[in-house]
Amino acid sequence: MAKASAESLGGAVASEESIASYIGAGILSSGGNAVDAAVATSLALTVLIPHLGGVGGDFFMLYRSPEGRVFFVNGSGFAPRRLTREEVLGRGLKEIPESGPLSPTTPGYLAGLYHSWRSFGAMEWASLVKPARLLASRGFPLPPSTARSLKLRRECLEADPGSREAVLKALPREEGSPARLPGLAALLSGVEEDPLYLYRGEPAEALEEYLASIGGVMGAEDLAGTRGFTAEPLYSEYRGWKVWEMPPNTQGITTLHLLMLLEEEEPPEPFSTERVDILTGLARMAYSIRDRYVGDPRYMPIDPHELARKETLLKLLGQEESNGSKAAGDTTFFAVADREGGIVAGIQSLFYPWGSCVTEPRFQVTLNNRARGFTLKEGLPSTLRPGAFPLHTLSSVIMEQRERVIALGASGGHLRPQQHALFVTNIVDYGMNVLDAINAPRAVWDPGRGEILCEEGFGCRPSWRKVERIGVANAVEVVGSVKRGYTDIRGDGLPAVAP
Repeated sequence: MAKASAESLGGAVASEESIASYIGAGILSSGGNAVDAAVATSLALTVLIPHLGGVGGDFFMLYRSPEGRVFFVNGSGFAPRRLTREEVLGRGLKEIPESGPLSPTTPGYLAGLYHSWRSFGAMEWASLVKPARLLASRGFPLPPSTARSLKLRRECLEADPGSREAVLKALPREEGSPARLPGLAALLSGVEEDPLYLYRGEPAEALEEYLASIGGVMGAEDLAGTRGFTAEPLYSEYRGWKVWEMPPNTQGITTLHLLMLLEEEEPPEPFSTERVDILTGLARMAYSIRDRYVGDPRYMPIDPHELARKETLLKLLGQEESNGSKAAGDTTFFAVADREGGIVAGIQSLFYPWGSCVTEPRFQVTLNNRARGFTLKEGLPSTLRPGAFPLHTLSSVIMEQRERVIALGASGGHLRPQQHALFVTNIVDYGMNVLDAINAPRAVWDPGRGEILCEEGFGCRPSWRKVERIGVANAVEVVGSVKRGYTDIRGDGLPAVAP
């Protein structure tokens, strides 16, 4: 069943969970701006779908002000000071594990969210945290996505004592069953008073103690050093549209590279095998640049804004092979537009569903496994270094042409740049409206498995792997004074609007 859009003059919110969208729309109705609503929506998502975007993960935001300026907020964590190549290799490992106590970076989520509000918010902080705290305390129907994840990742969660206690025993199994997260509610109560409570209060001590007990290396000193910050977004153009993406340490530049290469091609039929051949062939080229040159910008051999130029891209192409990133990951994206025309494209994640599968039981904080974004190979921007930021799969898009502005994004990890390219070209090259653009069938190249994934509706070749869904998208659109929210047929959410 296709999801309908919702529109209003007062603002719109689109997220993967309807309750979160309604909470965000309520903030807009109370006089909050897009960033205020984004904070409340985001926190609600940490309660409803903690496996995708909990407080132990990371947060990134593109914000377009009503005046038209675009900002980027980076809320990613870094490698703990004791997480070194020598430490990993000394434990007999050849790479950073997919789960367990060595796989998390510091959780940048709350630091990034707080920095976003401090820089651009208008309402009182506590009023934005309260709805999520009440949701965790009073309870909510277990969303289908969360129920599915508990079954899919049960073995991983069973391996950690904290996850057995604070996730598997704490949450029901069936979707729609009443669920509560009292430990998370206690954490959010502290966050109401102190936005950085996780990093310098009792939760920091609890995290350090628990991780030490299971062989982890992250300590209170690492947590205390975690901060969000603002940086310049990347900008390009595609067939007369302005396009902004998130800069490194995200993979947003790969979206722009893919669009630069697609702009040189004549658009084929929208759901043809030819379109997939072109997209996936160019994706291999764009990803080869990502895997060689993109990571923590402090260690990149080329300035990110120089790397985002088409001339630089064309010069570098063909010099490197892709390293074959291993996993698709999972995420949740949401978007907000306010009455004045401010727009947020927000994205948060633990990387894999339930991240590291390591949960501090008292506060029910499940940590990310974002250290998987590092490599043990030396000399690369993504080489593991204490204090370094990993290569992040998180990114999102804001695109603009005259009075029309669209914020969009999707879950999907390493597949995200190709999905973004599909959405942008659906709108620009094929004239689709935003709802049709995100609901349309998708086909992408999976760099981890080296195969093409194809949804029903594309002309799938027999050699391609047919899948039920590739990611879940959301979007908002501003056209003049009208704001519209859109949610994907693949997800569980609905958009909500403010009058």
